[in-house]
Amino acid sequence: MPAWPWWGLAVVLAAWSIGIMAAVLLSPLRVWLGLAAGLAVAVWLIDRHLALLAGLSLAALFIGAGRGALAASIELPPQLVGQSVSVSGIVDDDPVERKASRRLVVRLDHVLTAAGQVPAGLRIEATVYGMTPVRYGDLVLLSGEILSAPRFEQFDYRAYLSEQGIAGVMPSARLVRVTAHSGDPLHGALLAIRHAVIEAVDRALPEPQAALLLGVVFGYRAALPVVLQQQMIASGLIHIVVISGLKVSLLARIIHGALGRWLPRAAPLIAVGAMAGYALLAGASAAALRAAAMGILVILAGRLRRDSHVFLSLALTAAVMLGLKPALAADVSFQLSFAGTMGIAAMTDRIAARFGWIPAVLRDPFAATIAAEAATWPLMLANFHQLSLIGPAANALVLPLLPAVMVVGGGGALLGSALAAAGWPLMQAAGMIASWYRLVIESLGSLPLAAITMPYFPPRWLAAAVILNGGALAGVKLRQFFWRRRVWAVLGAAGLATVALLLIRPDGRVHVYALDVGTGSAVLVRTANGHQLLIDAGPDADKLAQALGRALPPTARTIDIWLITGGRRLNIGAAAAVLGRFRIGSMVIADPDPWSATLRALVQQAQSAGIPVVFGNQSVGYDGVTMSLASDGRSWLIESGRAILAVVPPDASWPSLPAGIDGAIFTSGGPADWQGPGLGLSVIQVSSNSRAGLPVRAVLRALTGAPLYRTDRVGTVELIGSGSHFAAG
Repeated sequence: MPAWPWWGLAVVLAAWSIGIMAAVLLSPLRVWLGLAAGLAVAVWLIDRHLALLAGLSLAALFIGAGRGALAASIELPPQLVGQSVSVSGIVDDDPVERKASRRLVVRLDHVLTAAGQVPAGLRIEATVYGMTPVRYGDLVLLSGEILSAPRFEQFDYRAYLSEQGIAGVMPSARLVRVTAHSGDPLHGALLAIRHAVIEAVDRALPEPQAALLLGVVFGYRAALPVVLQQQMIASGLIHIVVISGLKVSLLARIIHGALGRWLPRAAPLIAVGAMAGYALLAGASAAALRAAAMGILVILAGRLRRDSHVFLSLALTAAVMLGLKPALAADVSFQLSFAGTMGIAAMTDRIAARFGWIPAVLRDPFAATIAAEAATWPLMLANFHQLSLIGPAANALVLPLLPAVMVVGGGGALLGSALAAAGWPLMQAAGMIASWYRLVIESLGSLPLAAITMPYFPPRWLAAAVILNGGALAGVKLRQFFWRRRVWAVLGAAGLATVALLLIRPDGRVHVYALDVGTGSAVLVRTANGHQLLIDAGPDADKLAQALGRALPPTARTIDIWLITGGRRLNIGAAAAVLGRFRIGSMVIADPDPWSATLRALVQQAQSAGIPVVFGNQSVGYDGVTMSLASDGRSWLIESGRAILAVVPPDASWPSLPAGIDGAIFTSGGPADWQGPGLGLSVIQVSSNSRAGLPVRAVLRALTGAPLYRTDRVGTVELIGSGSHFAAG
């Protein structure tokens, strides 16, 4: 029998998963499919013995791409987005209590719009205010504006809700009527147990120990203080309060390792039972069940003790999960869970062998954390813009006690929910462990160099990092099973060439950023070849620096054209920060009003620095992008091919957006009046809780019927020009 059947099957399964992920995450898909076909042909030409494997892998990749492209996405029907509606349905999950509001997941049965009543089987997340009690299973009637979920700068909330089957949000819904009703009996029983457990923990322990214990054991972290959560991220310990496969995999390995010495045959069964019990106590949510499946996979991999079975199991698990639900490819939780599980299963033993001088009780968590971080660092930087440097040390101090706090704390909470006195001793023991956790988190998480912060880490860099990191790890691990020098050379050269193109070459599209600078005017344009054009600078230097740091790579130090459209603080309050950080190619002053003292000082400062200054309202073109004054004499048009975007100041004389324009960026909080309707898409640059009451409610109503983004809610908004139109990135 050939030596490669097991890894050949793993490669084919991996190709299927990669095809699905490419269809969900990459655009344009045909380019990546072409690269894959070229790579398969190159492998076939170099080693004819691999022709069958190359062909099967390419076929699996194409079929997977078709599965991903044809997968139905969970989203609101376009005719409902931005509409004021009345909806009726059933509360489909446990309401989440906030300080002044509650979040309800509602499964709709009817939606009433201005055009009439339509049936709908959607799930939405509604935020309601007031004290009217609402419970799981209740029938509710809500009214308000229904929207697609936002995509924040550092978190894709729309993808997060879509993974839970939620199509849209009602951010400020009015609760019209509540009718008591019972939901699914099993789900209701699990929620009742969960409520009793939370009350038992709150009675027995002070804060934040109670919140820490609930987060660790049940994944309930609504009560965790914000500062403590930030310190947990910096110290690499946030995973202990998140329902994730990474956390459960670490727990599974520790339980199996601890019991394996005394109960070698029973240890896997006990660990698997612990994983299943955890999933039920965490609410039997999709994330909890998926996390338990990851933990069970680690147990099976450790039980089999064969790398062939480990990798084949991982490949099969990913193929099945993505085949059933392709949207998981865009879910950060799934990405981190799977990558972390793969790293732990594949590298922990080898890493632990190099730290034989560390006591065994600390060595395994330390090695497992290094393995997990080695596999997940690109995802951490891309999604959280932070990578902990002290994570291995912090986890070595915390993870050995994780099984104890899970068992003692979980058992005490369950006993205390039935009889407070019975669970009190166990809860106090768990509280002592939670106090130790708090000490470690606050001490290490507050260190100056606890974590690397990288505000700019775009999808192209993520793809390059994943190729480089994944290829290196796979090569180190798989070369012992399969070694063809020429094949590995071709794969390595192709990977390095792809990484170089992703890192160095711009993506060939125009990117427009409505920067999150509060209520002000600051728009950045990146051309197809990577040049930068800036319109105004906004009022606040710190906010501008943060927004530019997230939009530009660290090496970007040139603004080729800086267009100044107004001399007020809202336009150029942060101008000094631009002059101090960037080399300015030329400055264009197009303020139609009498110059302010601030603008005169800025012009003098620029001229003294040798920056060419041009005066007037003439069109400005650079690298295929043209900025020209619009017909109202105030707004500016950004044109790239047939794609046109308007930058509209508050004093624009337009009553509505002219036809032929893809959308508008409304600066400084938007105009005082707008007739609409909304065309294409709209972005409003405004600060949260604006003292001036911006944006005006009448303007928001006029913009309904098209996607609306506000920088106070979603941060910097990226718009991408495809040559024919601009669309949200």
